[in-house]
Amino acid sequence: MISLYADIIIPVAVAGSYTYAIPPGLREEVRRGSLVTVSFGQRKSHTGLVIRLHDRTPEGFTPKEITSLLPPSLAICDRLTDFILWVSEYYMAQQGEVMKAALPSAENLRVRAASKEKVISGSSGATQVVPPSELTGSQREAYEKINILFKNKEVVLLHGVTSSGKTEIYIHLINEQLRMGKQVLYLLPEISLTTQIIERLQRNLGTSIGVYHSRLTNSARRNVWTRVNNGSLGVVLGVRSSLFLPFRELGLIIVDEEHDPSFKQFDPAPRYHARDAAMMLSRLHGGVTLLGSATPSVESYHNAITGRYGLVELITRYGDVMMPEMLVADTRNFGKKKGAPAHFTPRLLEAIGDALSKEEQVILFQNRRGFSPYIMCSDCGWVQRCSGCSVSTTYHKGIGRMVCHYCGRSEPLPRECPECHSAVLTTRGFGTEKIEEEIKLLFPAARVARMDQDTTRLRNSSSAILSDFAAGTTDILIGTQMISKGLDFEKLTVVGILDADSMLYFPDFRAFERSFQLMEQVSGRAGRRTRRGRVIIQTADPSHIILRQVLKHDYKAMYRIQLEERELFGYPPFTRIIRIVLKHRDLQELNTSAGRLADSLRRRLGKYVLGPEFPLIMQVQKWYIKTIMVKLGKELSAFRIKELIRLAVDDELKVQRQGILRVHADVDPQ
Repeated sequence: MISLYADIIIPVAVAGSYTYAIPPGLREEVRRGSLVTVSFGQRKSHTGLVIRLHDRTPEGFTPKEITSLLPPSLAICDRLTDFILWVSEYYMAQQGEVMKAALPSAENLRVRAASKEKVISGSSGATQVVPPSELTGSQREAYEKINILFKNKEVVLLHGVTSSGKTEIYIHLINEQLRMGKQVLYLLPEISLTTQIIERLQRNLGTSIGVYHSRLTNSARRNVWTRVNNGSLGVVLGVRSSLFLPFRELGLIIVDEEHDPSFKQFDPAPRYHARDAAMMLSRLHGGVTLLGSATPSVESYHNAITGRYGLVELITRYGDVMMPEMLVADTRNFGKKKGAPAHFTPRLLEAIGDALSKEEQVILFQNRRGFSPYIMCSDCGWVQRCSGCSVSTTYHKGIGRMVCHYCGRSEPLPRECPECHSAVLTTRGFGTEKIEEEIKLLFPAARVARMDQDTTRLRNSSSAILSDFAAGTTDILIGTQMISKGLDFEKLTVVGILDADSMLYFPDFRAFERSFQLMEQVSGRAGRRTRRGRVIIQTADPSHIILRQVLKHDYKAMYRIQLEERELFGYPPFTRIIRIVLKHRDLQELNTSAGRLADSLRRRLGKYVLGPEFPLIMQVQKWYIKTIMVKLGKELSAFRIKELIRLAVDDELKVQRQGILRVHADVDPQ
């Protein structure tokens, strides 16, 4: 039977698919997964994805015809089509939104098909192979256990302490997949981590490796997409968007630093979690997934302990190098001494000076960029805030402006207080820019670099910063969380965590877990080779339970206590959460709509609905925000609850109101 119609997804935020007639001349060629050109809405043409073929004549309208068919070489396989539909359903996103994420260059693919351009950037070619390093006894044991577990488990968690050699195990597993003719996806949470990893993979695999992330040009992304689709690219190293590449024979997905919150997509839709979505993608291909971390998420470790995942643990560092010496520096009194440096305890300064005298390197971690988080009037207490967001603006001294880190709006530094007209405005708090300025004054001979969002905006800037540090041309590297994981430097022996308290006292049920992970990860950068490292944690609360666990590198104690609290208060992994976010420019309209939607959901779901409430940041870009939380107990059907939420949201959006109401669901928020 020849299909007469095709259901097609258009890469725009509209519900469902649209039915088009297949022209007689294309009925033998169009198949599920084909990319086609269609007329839609105001635009004359869009690139659409065929998800279903049938001969059922639509009722009530005459469908338009498909305009043209893109080359068959650009068609995607059924498994990627199924994955797109699964992401749409599970994460409550429109199918068109997922297609837009999955085929970010759909329009460019059409252009490329028409121009027949040849692009070779965006991948690293094969190099002369140094055979893969021989695994140590503990690594070999872990490698063999992983392979045994993969015979019965689709997912295995590799819990290995920092510098235990997890990457070497990954390389051996990748080699094994390549020998079987399979493709491998190696997921990383940060673009900055690709530099060191790609060099190791090239040295050991001797095959071309695709690199895929947002900093690449459209041509480079198209090239990787095409080579994955035709099967000529065996290994891809990338961030979360790499999941949507059109793999043909995907045998293994490695999710490195699986705990990292960067694997969660926040905006725009689809708001998927790359770690969790990777497991479904691997299942669709009949492959396996390896999660790796020194500090696994509570959810993943729980799944491993309870037998849902396989579990392999590496408890010693490569070469039996000792874990770094952990020291706490109390910040409560040191700043009161006359002439004392504002943000560095004597213990940290001594450690930095000692490392520099031995030609060793230092990392200083402060998880806040800019010079100062806010400025304040010393006379009346006025604090400058963003006019469109409910946050204070951050002072960036390098550009001499106040910047909102939520909407990007920037303004000149005010000359006086607009409230009392006082000229006494002072900076409060400190960010990486201020630390850089002060450390240069304290150690004028040291070569200092800074790595944060401000210094890594250009395409190759993060690679250059890390390369300089690896080459020893930088002595002190100051940075945010992008320097906290996955990096390996021979001469780095001292790590300073400048403000542990700002992480510990964040109002979120994951705050203690995230604090432990960040501090343990950045600590793990110190002393990874022959010299034992030192870590100095500055805090005003040295007795805090999380700090005691970090000092002992006691992940399991952290896990046990956090798990008990999660069970007591009904948080993951004991429940799942869907957060419904409502936005409106009028506060009263928002309050009315949020209250009405919450009442509607309670009539359907009862006690499982919490809120509405304002989030920590209640306004962004002039849009007021309220959230409703729906908890999914194990006795509830997730599919049914999502259907009820969709119905309630649809009903609310039909209500007449002043202005525009925006509503979206965030499944498994982080």
